[in-house]
Amino acid sequence: MAEDDLIAWERLRRDAERRGAFGALRTDAERRDADRERAVRLAADTLLDKALRRGDSEAGARKLVDRALTLSVPGSEPGEEGALAVHLFVWDALREVALDPAHPDWLDRAEAATPDGVGRSEWLAALRAVAGEGEIDQDERRRIRVLAGPAGDHDPFAGVPHDERVAATLQLLAAVRAVTA
Repeated sequence: MAEDDLIAWERLRRDAERRGAFGALRTDAERRDADRERAVRLAADTLLDKALRRGDSEAGARKLVDRALTLSVPGSEPGEEGALAVHLFVWDALREVALDPAHPDWLDRAEAATPDGVGRSEWLAALRAVAGEGEIDQDERRRIRVLAGPAGDHDPFAGVPHDERVAATLQLLAAVRAVTA
């Protein structure tokens, strides 16, 4: 490849790094904000994973969940990113088990493990998200619609006080353990 071609290729690569999802150039500030959001979600995901491995009966798990739910980025509501991270964590765990051929009864276990209260609405929202992706078979999607209702917008833990969020997240982690075991 000629040197001019390498230079052109490098310019294209750098330009692509600055572009957003639809090709619009993003500013340095937008890229920094997106990086902060990813870092906060990764931190929350790590804390939730540690809490999942510790179990919901330990005080340590409660502390980890509490910390995950307080994470936020500048300019957002306190705990907003942590709440979204919980939703994504549960959705990802359910999606992985749903797509694993070693767990053909995953939906039976998910239905049996459905928590009560606030945890229930978050659990059902994660199930609807799994069904909405279209990666599971039609019968499972139909069962989820009957169990969880139709898909729609979901704002994780909207209007729920922090202490109830922590308790519900511990319930969700227990349900994830029951389904993925």
